[in-house]
Amino acid sequence: MGSITTTLTITSSEVLSDTINLSLTDSLKAVTEPSKFARISILHTSPTELAAVSTGAHYVYIKNISSINGKPVDIRIAAGTAYGQIATGEFAFIPCKVNLGVEVIAIDETVVIEYAIFKKA
Repeated sequence: MGSITTTLTITSSEVLSDTINLSLTDSLKAVTEPSKFARISILHTSPTELAAVSTGAHYVYIKNISSINGKPVDIRIAAGTAYGQIATGEFAFIPCKVNLGVEVIAIDETVVIEYAIFKKA
């Protein structure tokens, strides 16, 4: 069993009348196999499954690293309903419940992403 540490920092002095300065860190303990880290090309013609429904509870990290185009990527549950979208350079870190698969699909053109799946113990 292992652990991963996540940090979220949000800062801005322009979007509100007050400055935003938020920083959160958490150690996500009890992460087990299977863990997967990969860089892949995803198509716009059909979805690419990152985590199967049978994966169990897990964390998923996805980053759109495509330098070829500026096309976004939809993040969807395995049934095909989109719940997020990341543009080039953006990322997502999502805690996923049991029996929730994750798939991605590019919009208009093939896009390169990197992703990781960390199974909760």
